[in-house]
Amino acid sequence: MGGKTKLKHQIIYPLARLLMALLRALPLAWIPSLGRTFGALVFAFAGRERTKTLASIRAAFPRDFTEGQVTALARSVWVRLGQNLFEMVWWRGRARERILAQVVRTRGLEHLQEALSRGKGVLVITGHLGNWELLGGYLSKVRPLYAVAQYLYDERFDRIVTDFREKDLGMTIIKRGMALRGILSALKEGKIVYALVDQDTGQDGIFVPFFGKPAWTQSGVARIAEKTGAPIVPAFLVRGVDGRFECHVERPLPVPRTGDPEADILGTVRLYTEAVESYVKAYPDQWMWMHERWKTRPKGEDPSRSQE
Repeated sequence: MGGKTKLKHQIIYPLARLLMALLRALPLAWIPSLGRTFGALVFAFAGRERTKTLASIRAAFPRDFTEGQVTALARSVWVRLGQNLFEMVWWRGRARERILAQVVRTRGLEHLQEALSRGKGVLVITGHLGNWELLGGYLSKVRPLYAVAQYLYDERFDRIVTDFREKDLGMTIIKRGMALRGILSALKEGKIVYALVDQDTGQDGIFVPFFGKPAWTQSGVARIAEKTGAPIVPAFLVRGVDGRFECHVERPLPVPRTGDPEADILGTVRLYTEAVESYVKAYPDQWMWMHERWKTRPKGEDPSRSQE
C-alpha cells in the first residue's frame, strides 16, 4: 500500500466511525432521506466514480437511453446506494428480528425449500443489486447460510462488516482464498452457500455475455455445482415501487449435465449470468454500475472496446 493511500485510509476510518456513531444516535425515520442526500452528494463530487457509473450504463444501453436519462439513472443508483448504506449503519447492533422485518414481501421461497429437500445443500447466487446483505440474513432464517466474501481493503472496516454480517444478520462468512473447504463442508451438511457472481475479479473465471458483451465472470460456483451436484438457486432482494424490500427467489437453474465438464461449467455460468442480467434490466437503478464489469477483455481485443 502506497504512502498516500495509507494516509487516506488513516483519515477515512476515524471519520467513518464518527459518522456511524452519529447515524446510530438518530431516529430511523431520518436515515433514508439522509442516506439519499449523501448518495447524491457523492455522485456530484466523486468525479471518478461518476464517470465509471455513466460509462457502464452507456455500455449496457447504447441505444436505449438519452444522455439525460443515463445521467438520471446514474444519480439514482448512487442515491439508492447511499440510502442502503445509511440504513445498514443504523441497523448495526439492533435486534436481528427488527432488521429482517424490513423484508415485507417474499416470492418463490418454496423454490429454495424444494432445492434444499434434495439433500445436497444449495448454492444461492445473487448480484450487487438491491440489498444483498439483507438478503443473506433473510435467507439464513430458512437454513444456516455461509456467505463467500472478499477481504476489504482496510482490515478495520473488514472487522466491522464481518461482525455486522455474522452477529446482526446471522450469516457465517467464508473468506475468498480459503473458501473451498468450508463451502464443500457446508453443502455436505445440507446448508446454504451464498455467493455474488456479478463482478469481474480477474480470477477464476470465463467469458460469457453480459448485456451482449463478453464479461469475465466467476466460475467457482459452477465448478462446485459440477463437483457436488448441489442445485443453484438465483435470489434477489430489491426495493418495490413503495420503497420497501421484497425477496424474489427463482427456480433452481437447469444446470447442464452433458458429460463434458468444461462445456457444462460454461453453460452454467451463462445461466446464472443471464439470471443476474434479467434483474439488472428490471431494476437498473438498484445495481452497482460503478463496478467496471467489462474491465477484463478477451485476449487480442482492443482494450478501448471494454466500455463501448
